[in-house]
Amino acid sequence: MKKTLISDILAGLTVSFAALSLGAAFGVMSGRGAMSGMIGAAIIPIVTSLFGGTRIQASGPTAPMTAVTALIIAFAHETFADSKLFAEQLITLTILMSSTFIILAGILRLGKFIQLVPQVVVLGFMNGIAVLIWVDQIKKLFGLGGVKPIAGSITTNALLAFSSLALIYLVPFTLKKLNVSGNVRRFLPGILITIIVFTIFTTGTNLDVARVQLGAEFKNFSDFTTLITNYFPTESSLYTPEMLLKILPFALQLCMLAYLDSLLTSLVVDKMTKEPTKPNKELLAQGLANGISGLLQGIPGAQATIRSVLLINEGAKTRLAGVLVGVFALLGFIVFSNLITLIASAVFVGVLFKAGLDVFDRDFIKAYFKNKWHTNKTRNLQALFILYTTIVTVIIDLNVAVFSGTILYYLAKKFMNFKDAEDDFSQVNSEELLGIVQE
Repeated sequence: MKKTLISDILAGLTVSFAALSLGAAFGVMSGRGAMSGMIGAAIIPIVTSLFGGTRIQASGPTAPMTAVTALIIAFAHETFADSKLFAEQLITLTILMSSTFIILAGILRLGKFIQLVPQVVVLGFMNGIAVLIWVDQIKKLFGLGGVKPIAGSITTNALLAFSSLALIYLVPFTLKKLNVSGNVRRFLPGILITIIVFTIFTTGTNLDVARVQLGAEFKNFSDFTTLITNYFPTESSLYTPEMLLKILPFALQLCMLAYLDSLLTSLVVDKMTKEPTKPNKELLAQGLANGISGLLQGIPGAQATIRSVLLINEGAKTRLAGVLVGVFALLGFIVFSNLITLIASAVFVGVLFKAGLDVFDRDFIKAYFKNKWHTNKTRNLQALFILYTTIVTVIIDLNVAVFSGTILYYLAKKFMNFKDAEDDFSQVNSEELLGIVQE
């Protein structure tokens, strides 16, 4: 018991650094403010770890979920340009609607259908989400497409953003080269160190750059409860058939992403822990967690693959580890929330560029060119499916991309004997890796 407790505490503490940093960045990306992201990073892992169908996991705001949340927030503030109150109520209503759909998916036992979504579609829509994140951040960085750029010098902000991205990768590389113990490196994640370094630099030099906004602010618990009460969707105009039909696609996209993100991550965790996930129970927990986060003015989330894998690799033994990710993130949020406003906005752009790279699948592309798969009909079809789903995700939306891509896949499988891509390219057989391919 003592041994598992220590392992869970250390694993939870380690992952909480990444959870809180990414939560703040995703909050800023969503348009609701860093505070909303940190609330989601604290609340969601506690609920899902307690009640979810995956015993060891780390949930919270994710890049795909945040990309859709940003669209919802932009739509709400555009619809109610003269009333922040009604706009925030509409955001909360949309999150609650999507949470209800996720819970219904669990009640109706739809979790088993995750096995039917082909890998080529998953790779495509994840790549599409990555492209959306990059495009959104580039628009904000350079003021493109009619988007108001981050305040300050565009050149300075661009240098900060790309330097932050470089340092995120340089930190773990340097620590490893310096032979820093793994037990020490686990508490020095690249994202956290990068944020600290550039915050000290921009503050110490009094650099004239825009700083991160917390969003909704409150001084005490009474202010927080007032905020929750005010933003609860009570305005009657939100419940007209016309308005509900407008937010329905957004709610469905969040539901679809939570479903795919969470259950696909569960499959990865299952392989690592050798414990089968209860997918319907997981959906119920994810829906409940997102609903609570939305009510508390946080942003929604899902199971996070990288954080879940990190939690397991750090030695997590029980559900307590995932709960502690949220608890430590909550403590960090309470203690450090005021310091968040010292961080340059451009630094979070670099963090979000990294988040997009984490989402984007590079394994298939590397294997395609390295192994000369252009000579193989099946591999070319797989590449075409991935490209199709990516483009439809970017140009139209996620729901259309997943549903149309899946239907086309099964038609190709029936009439063309089409084979899906691997979910793990380390399992590609040796003949193919050597370039010896067969039609």
